[in-house]
Amino acid sequence: MQKNRIFITVICGLGLVSSALGLTTWKGNVSGVWDYAPNWAGGLPDTNATVLLNHDRQTNAYTVVVQSAAVTDKLWLQSFGDVPIHVKVESGGTLHLNTLRMGDKADDRLSSFTIDGGRVIGQAATASITNTSFLVGNNPEGTAALTITNAGSMMLLGSNGLTVASRASSTGRVDVASSDLQIKESMIIAQGAGSFGELILFGTSSVSITGSLHIAKLDNGALSPTGSVRVMGGLLECGTLNVGAEGNGSMTLDDGTVRVLSGGITLGKLNSNGLLIMNGGSLTTIGSPLNIGHTDSSGTLQMNSGSVTVDGSITLGAASRSFGQINLSGGSITANQLAIGVAESSSGECNLLNGELQILGTSDASFQLANGTVLLEKALLQWGNPNVTEAITNMAASGRLSWTNGLAAGTYSTNGYDGRIVNDTATLYWDNLDNGSQFGQSVIWVEQLPEATLYDRWLAEFELSGSSAALLADPDADGLDNLTEYALGGNPTHSNDAAILPYFAVDEYEYVYRRRSDAAVRGLNYYLETSTNLVAGGWTTNGTVTVGISESADGFGHVTNYVFAADLPALFVSLRIRIE
Repeated sequence: MQKNRIFITVICGLGLVSSALGLTTWKGNVSGVWDYAPNWAGGLPDTNATVLLNHDRQTNAYTVVVQSAAVTDKLWLQSFGDVPIHVKVESGGTLHLNTLRMGDKADDRLSSFTIDGGRVIGQAATASITNTSFLVGNNPEGTAALTITNAGSMMLLGSNGLTVASRASSTGRVDVASSDLQIKESMIIAQGAGSFGELILFGTSSVSITGSLHIAKLDNGALSPTGSVRVMGGLLECGTLNVGAEGNGSMTLDDGTVRVLSGGITLGKLNSNGLLIMNGGSLTTIGSPLNIGHTDSSGTLQMNSGSVTVDGSITLGAASRSFGQINLSGGSITANQLAIGVAESSSGECNLLNGELQILGTSDASFQLANGTVLLEKALLQWGNPNVTEAITNMAASGRLSWTNGLAAGTYSTNGYDGRIVNDTATLYWDNLDNGSQFGQSVIWVEQLPEATLYDRWLAEFELSGSSAALLADPDADGLDNLTEYALGGNPTHSNDAAILPYFAVDEYEYVYRRRSDAAVRGLNYYLETSTNLVAGGWTTNGTVTVGISESADGFGHVTNYVFAADLPALFVSLRIRIE
């Protein structure tokens, strides 16, 4: 059948240019350059052409290289089976496109598009065309990869943006390595049902999105997409950040900067799960909130290091039937307000394990704990409210505020405080701003109970007081003073404590003694001394070595020590215990 084609030949200062309107396909079955006319069926693509890169029943892989200026309307990559197609824009090369579609058929595989020092401009050549769409992973069950590297750049200036893994069960990935990506509208990481999409930033990269960055945003279908963003350096800036827009979304910040503008951040937006992990770097919102858990969703901020600064409020459980969680294990979080479980049927958990949470607001409303809990361990909670006594005591009394472990005894309490509450293992302190505190805000923190307090509780358990409570006293006259009974787990009011005494194991060279599992917390120090002569010889810490430690559920362990006595006529072993 005769095919109708229109050929236009233009002679210009740059030489002979041949262009073909309509569908243009790759002719060569080997790799080649874009601006070599014989590589194309019908000549070089026209500015309004649809360029189709496929195999047309060929079996070889090939790469199309852009080395100079190239302009076309649409570029579609359609590989077949496991034979890939690649496009590479090298340094000095520029490709103008209106639409990029990587994948279209169900058996497409392994398409890749690499900007290696070159430029791609996503903007229609005709002013009346405003719909610019780039799809990375548009094929079911297929894989596509877009890489921008070596100071390359991609600018998408049309009314649509970039979608990664747009079709059901597709996989798409975008790597930006010390390069630039600019998007006028939005970027979606994983949109198709059951799809998986990734965005990774390296080095000194810059990714700027004027509109929204959606990580896992379901288009249609019953299976949720999974989207992942990892920032390992550089800058990521967007107007709105939705992690788990309608799917399973995660963002990990290892290094670099993430900046979110007026739209704020939502972790778990609608029937979704959102996870934000901070391993370093900084995340900032500009005049906008951080919502952790939105409608019928859950969200988690896992803070290990770095800083999060929210120029607005942080809400855990921001909408109905939602759950939000903060796990602060290091680094710092700063916000104007913190609200936990204030929406209908919502709840939240704020676990302050280490690091610092700072609330800048000065009113009671700047810290709202409606339906949820706060756990304090080794973190500082700073609050702009000058007097937090009533709020803290109310939250503790209602069981919404709990504390454990804490900083070392005396860390801040020696400088004065306004109130404290003691539980079994630690003391919750607060210091209002109005008493000349060393801090710029009211502060809440937790400290471990001092060792003496733990010893006092042990004495109270056996109703010992006065001279009978002294460390070296022996109320039951069994030859074991209170310190020894306390350290080994004995009963200071009962003389039959043979079970707690050290002993030699079946192997006569193994000496075993009991030790409290939390000895370090209690300030207890156990060590062995040996001597070869009880009359004239001195004691030394040489002569033994620890060969085993076993723990048991009763709070004590057994320490086994080998005694070097095989070649000695006699060796005496003494267990020493100190409390510090």
